[in-house]
Amino acid sequence: MTDPLFRMLANLPEAAPEPVLAARIRSRCHAALATRRVRRRSPGLRATDMLLASLSAAYLIETARQALHVFGIV
Repeated sequence: MTDPLFRMLANLPEAAPEPVLAARIRSRCHAALATRRVRRRSPGLRATDMLLASLSAAYLIETARQALHVFGIV
């Protein structure tokens, strides 16, 4: 470590979280993850995602086809 800032940082003590604060944050995170698992996506969103994926695939295929045509490969 040649940088003086790194040397100063290396001498700092490790930070230990307060147990009460850590427990509160951990419980909030677990609650947020639990509600995220329960939520389901509506079928309408799935259909929209499928439509967008199909359109994107068609666009990429057509782009590749035109690029091959420009270079005289097809």
